Amino acid sequence: MAALAADEQQCCPFFDFRLHLDGQELHLEVRAPADGTGLLTDLFGPAA
Repeated sequence: MAALAADEQQCCPFFDFRLHLDGQELHLEVRAPADGTGLLTDLFGPAA
């Protein structure tokens, strides 16, 4: 997961990737500026 985030960060530096470990669960949070919201939706689906 960290390698994916690092690779994407090199490609699209406007993305903000955060990994959160909560017990046995790993959460990936991805943020982008307002004008990048459509790209996030295309890549990952609608926001949860």
